[in-house]
Amino acid sequence: MRPSFGKIIARELVTTMPTAKSILLSPQTKAFANWIETHVPFVRQWHRFAYEEHFFRVAKWDRLFHGVYPDFDTAAKAIPKRFNFGYDNADAATFLGQNASVRSSDYPVLFWLNRLLPENNRILDFGGYLGISYRAYKPLLSYPPDLTWTIYDVPAVVAKGKELLASHPDPRLSFTTNFAEAADADVLLAAGSLQFCERDFSEYLADLPRLPRHLLINKTPMTDGEQYVTLHSMGVALTPYRIFQQKQFIDSLAKLGYRLIDQWKNEDFACIIPFELDKSVNAFSGMYLTLEESARK
Repeated sequence: MRPSFGKIIARELVTTMPTAKSILLSPQTKAFANWIETHVPFVRQWHRFAYEEHFFRVAKWDRLFHGVYPDFDTAAKAIPKRFNFGYDNADAATFLGQNASVRSSDYPVLFWLNRLLPENNRILDFGGYLGISYRAYKPLLSYPPDLTWTIYDVPAVVAKGKELLASHPDPRLSFTTNFAEAADADVLLAAGSLQFCERDFSEYLADLPRLPRHLLINKTPMTDGEQYVTLHSMGVALTPYRIFQQKQFIDSLAKLGYRLIDQWKNEDFACIIPFELDKSVNAFSGMYLTLEESARK
């Protein structure tokens, strides 16, 4: 029996779809589309309007970005008042859940944690949400019996985290809104959290009476150009989202006594800002720094 015309078309679509997708996403196609929008202003105006309508709508988790702003405060003022702001609200505090699979971007952190444990068994997880990294890494690392893993986060997240611990106790895990507890940490882990903060990371650390000996930074958007802020839609909330100037970021930590040991790229994370492609970040960054002996207190 000969296949129907519909089946032939379906088979051809499946066969050619990867090729078609690669063509649509190719630099040449993007350059052509940009040429059209540049020479036909109405097309760009309509495209921008359509995207803004899509962005400023509470929807599912899509990792959407919009706009370029000089600082955190300016970006914050661009968020309509009808939206949840950031993670400090009931919706944003729970929508990601407490479990996640390990991604390729996690393996550099796993490598260094494996070397640092168990001699450095006090971890401060900066913006660690409901314990996503703690639970994801647990099957792959040998957590020492005396490990303490403290998650520092906003009040709404910490309240939910403590609620979960009340029903499912874990003596290694705790939650706090007090960053001063980082002074007791051996390792400070910041995996995908620093971009949500209004203050520079170095300012947080400078307030501590004792600096953590090791810093593990991961899933952080960085650029070689100027630092800026964009808006990020989490579906349940909008938030300013910082893009760090990489050298400036590292230099600010060097002034505190930290020495860069390792760097890597997170190819599975990107910040693509429509209409601002020259500001987009195609891969996030990670790094490991250790405190120089002369800077330890």
